[in-house]
Amino acid sequence: MRTLIATAALVIISSAPAVAQETPASPSPTPSAAQGVEIPDFATKSWIVADAESGDVLAGQNPDEQLPMASTLKTLTALTLLPRLQYDSTYEARATETLTEGAHVGVLAGNHYTVAELLHGMLMRSGNDAAVALADAYGYQRTLDAMNAEAQRIGASSTVAMSPNGLDKPGQVSTAADLAQIYRVAMRDERLQEILTAKQFDFPGQPPKDPTKPRADFTIFNNDSLLNSDYPGFMGGKSGFTSQAGRTYVAGADQNGRKLVVALLGIGGGTTQTARQLLDWSFANVDRMTPIAQLPAVTGESDITAAPAGVADPEDIAPTPTDEQAQLAAASVADAAVRTAGEALAGAPTSVDPQEAAQSAIDAAQQAGSTAASVGTGLSADMIVAGLQSPPFAGAPVEDQPAGRGLIATVLIGLFKAMMWLLLFLGIAVVLLRIRAVRRINRRRAEQERMRTRATGTPAADSTPRRVPSRTG
Repeated sequence: MRTLIATAALVIISSAPAVAQETPASPSPTPSAAQGVEIPDFATKSWIVADAESGDVLAGQNPDEQLPMASTLKTLTALTLLPRLQYDSTYEARATETLTEGAHVGVLAGNHYTVAELLHGMLMRSGNDAAVALADAYGYQRTLDAMNAEAQRIGASSTVAMSPNGLDKPGQVSTAADLAQIYRVAMRDERLQEILTAKQFDFPGQPPKDPTKPRADFTIFNNDSLLNSDYPGFMGGKSGFTSQAGRTYVAGADQNGRKLVVALLGIGGGTTQTARQLLDWSFANVDRMTPIAQLPAVTGESDITAAPAGVADPEDIAPTPTDEQAQLAAASVADAAVRTAGEALAGAPTSVDPQEAAQSAIDAAQQAGSTAASVGTGLSADMIVAGLQSPPFAGAPVEDQPAGRGLIATVLIGLFKAMMWLLLFLGIAVVLLRIRAVRRINRRRAEQERMRTRATGTPAADSTPRRVPSRTG
């Protein structure tokens, strides 16, 4: 049954439209490492291997070249906000956060989330909506200022943060060396280690209309393939992709007492496949490599007192996306409904009942659809999101907000596509289950006839009723 579910899910996922086309990397011909160690071509513009504990740089290629970093920037967001926001404090999401472009975890306007839940959504699912919600919870511009100050404090001085989620912004850059430094400092917080190595997590869903009923939480799965393949000693990683940055990745692993961190920018091949090759090569040669550089030393901790989420300046929130950005966000969320449903089915255990698996897919699609609905209604004066009425978002007068007629049409088309894919999957599942049942019945009949033949010594008469042709054909 698991094979059936996974196969059908792959049909759905493989048919989802691509968001962007990456540009193949053009690696420099002069990577550097210890003398005498042969370095393969990892087809990556910039990469680094460093000792996570000592900061020794063991190998690299253009490690100090400033490049866009995509969602690997979220490691700096986490490093910055973990000590500044109380982990268990709650925050009420705003409609503008649901309009964030790119990947969504499913933040709903008016819903309440703990800082811990938003961090899980931001890092496990690379939710741009969760990243913006976290930034708003501390103060959006205040968060960006703190991120840049934190980068300078730990020695990642070539990093410039202009968003909390890594979406392309003019002038927003980092380096492979900086990302490795940010990662190894951030991993000192055990909470971050727990998040990056969690394979699944229950994320808050749509609140019930009836307050006596439980909230419709849903399961999110970590999208890191190295974690899900149980890479030896894996300490967690964060991938990213945008049209300008291409594929990016930062991760670490602990093998035979050595903790290594790798960071890659402008990956020309598969993200985790290239990272696995780099980690495998690094651990195979680590004893032969002499440090060629040193990441900055970080002494002491910054003197910061954690504050409750949502007590910052109410005017210091993310800017309202343009109508074009909002339509892109709606389309990405609608397409995510199909992928989320496929993941729910692919992750089902082998013993799950087919009807339960199908219901899980429907629930997942409804959750993604409810997020899309919040995008579609996010610009209205009286927003009805997930069955709750919430006030209009701050930041712009109601009369100045765009009408969003094209946005609503985009959302409806996306939801229709998602439901069609679900119906297709259910139809395939029913047909395959029926074929399996018929084969089981035929095998049972054949076994019964063999037993009769053994008992009587003569072949059993064919008991299968023969069809009499009708006059109508």
